[in-house]
This record gives sequence, C-alpha cells and structure tokens, in this order.
Amino acid sequence: MSQSIELFEQIRDDIIAGNLAPGTRLPQQKIATRYEVSKVVTVAAFARLESVGLVENGIGEGVRVRTIDREMLEDEYLIREAIEVQAIREACQNASQREIAELRRMSEEMESAGEQQAICIDQEFHLKIAKMSRSQRIVQALNQLQLVLMFVGQVTTANPNWPYSHARLVDLIEKGDPDSAEAEMRSHIQTARKNGIQAFMESRSA
Repeated sequence: MSQSIELFEQIRDDIIAGNLAPGTRLPQQKIATRYEVSKVVTVAAFARLESVGLVENGIGEGVRVRTIDREMLEDEYLIREAIEVQAIREACQNASQREIAELRRMSEEMESAGEQQAICIDQEFHLKIAKMSRSQRIVQALNQLQLVLMFVGQVTTANPNWPYSHARLVDLIEKGDPDSAEAEMRSHIQTARKNGIQAFMESRSA
C-alpha cells in the first residue's frame, strides 16, 4: 500500500471518529510532520479525501475538514436517493435467491438491534443492494457517500424514529418489481432525509 493511501485512510478514520471536527484546518506542513510523510504524499492524500467528500479545498483558504450544514446534507441525500433508486431497480433484475435471503436476514436483525448496531447493519444492507445491481460504479458511489454520512453521524443526535422498516424493500426485490421497488426506496430515503436533517438541526440548537 502506498504512503498516500495509508495517510488518506488515517485522516479519513480520524475524521469519521470525530478526532478532526468539521471545519478543522489541515495545514499541509503540519499534517506532513504529524504523520511523518512528505508534502507530496500529503497532497495526494488530500486529493483522495476531497474526492470522497470529507475535506474541502478553498482558494486561498487551504484544506479543511468539510463543514456540515443543512445545504450540504440536502445535497448528500439528493445524491443518495438517485444512487439507491437505480441500485434497487437493477437489483430487482439481478438478485439471486441467496442474496435475497441474506438481505432479509439483515432486515430482521436490524429490527431488534441497538441503535449503533442497527446503523452498521443498515449500511451493509444498502451496500448489499448496490452490489446486487452488478454495477461497480454504483457500489463505489454508495461507499463514498456512506463515509460522508458516517462523518455527519458524529455531530448528530440520536434519531428517535430509528430503525426504519426494510422488509418491504426485500419483498419487492424478491418479487422483481422495479417500479414499486423504486417508489419504496425513494420514500425510504426521503424519510431518512427528513429525519436526518431534523436530528442534525436539533444537534446544532442543543
């Protein structure tokens, strides 16, 4: 593994864990010294972090951990809806019975899990649907988006409406009904969007 990838992963994990708060400046020399790497490695790592939406590089302002606000969340959920709607349409055409059974097991586990465990299962559930689409680009896009949502989760209060039911999504994939599955997924993500933004705004006013 190259140094730039290792540094990318270290900073990524620090951001997601909340060790680097939103808006934190990341001076190139300071980061290079802290992680004992060259400036060239640092620049390459910053480029990767920016490509997955965890940092922003403003002209004349340098690199900083991405700022979280309502506009940013609205944008991320809009992208998520587009990705996941297409993913489930493709999954309806391509999913195997074994994959559907695994998806149903995950849905059932989510219903009885604690919040943190349910969140992890939820991410795996949606990524499983993306993989069932047989599109590596969809999988890659959702992987990147989930990183950003994990980052947002560090500064958001618990959602009292969690977890949402996922059984209907599994039923429609098994039925092979892409139109109904699209409508259900769209409603699912829009509910997550509404509640996620509400939880974030409540966190800011707490």
